[in-house]
Amino acid sequence: MRTRHSAQQNTRSRRRLGAILGALLVATTLSACAAGGPGDGGEASGGTSSGWPRTIQTSDGKLTLKKQPKVIVSTSTTLTGSALAVGAPVVASASTSANIDGLSDDQGFFTQWSKEAKAAKVKKLYENASPNIENAVEYAPDLILVSKNSGDSQMDSVAQLRKIAPVLVIDYSGEPWQEVTRTIAEATGREARAKQVIADYEQHLADVKQRIAVPQGTTSALMVFGDGSGAAALTKDSPHVQILQELGFRMAEIPESVKGNTSMGADRKDIVNLSMENIQKGLTGDNWLVVSADKLARESIATNPAFSTAPAVVAGKVQYTPGETFRLDYYSAGVMLDSLAKSYAK
Repeated sequence: MRTRHSAQQNTRSRRRLGAILGALLVATTLSACAAGGPGDGGEASGGTSSGWPRTIQTSDGKLTLKKQPKVIVSTSTTLTGSALAVGAPVVASASTSANIDGLSDDQGFFTQWSKEAKAAKVKKLYENASPNIENAVEYAPDLILVSKNSGDSQMDSVAQLRKIAPVLVIDYSGEPWQEVTRTIAEATGREARAKQVIADYEQHLADVKQRIAVPQGTTSALMVFGDGSGAAALTKDSPHVQILQELGFRMAEIPESVKGNTSMGADRKDIVNLSMENIQKGLTGDNWLVVSADKLARESIATNPAFSTAPAVVAGKVQYTPGETFRLDYYSAGVMLDSLAKSYAK
């Protein structure tokens, strides 16, 4: 899991932002009003020119947009994938660390949509470990994407970001990726594209459902923490678990006795943080599915007694999904389906 930026970094960002906003206000306004830009041109490029102004229900209240956004900056690496999937005009995005095997490319963008980002010439806004929100000003955006929580959240800086452009806040921790995609599509006038990618995914899921044999008994889904501190049990609100349930997996309950310790925001719905001593208490499934499993995660499952002595592991009832499934969007949901089709083939 990725750590959030420190309060000290936020303070420095606020001060720097305040200092430059006045100087750049004229340039920002002129650029935002300029004609053209990525995604311009209506339905032919995945958008629509009708229905403005419109009001969007966000995870932070209602947002009214006077016109269709033409220049979008994403402060959330996770949300960028859904924006690209509907052809939204993202010009810059926050990133994770670069060149993480099975996770990120040379810019720190997720590998499942790296090709699309390069084709759209998306620039790196900053790295999540050292956020610099005033970088958004130079792109003169007319919409900024913010995740409500998790390691790529900039909720602490929303007030400052709103001085630059309207802010669309989305909580992806408890929403299926499809709903995230629909919200971004509604805010950018790309509903038709959203319907198409979701329909494509649903057909993909139906095909995979016919090709797999769902394991008997219950299944626990988890992510292994890379720092050796434990694991995250994925709840029924997790987008990953929602895919498993759609395929017919029967998910194990997470005991109440291990709940109450969450990661990256107390309001997250998709995970329960498990310390090493609670691994087997919290992951009671007859089968385990380790999501976004890199080499270290696989080694931990095989050699660390907290994992390796669990009944599911001893019985050889453990499967893994690739690193690209760390966060779900249209692209990584397809990667997950292909992985499950291979692991659970009839």
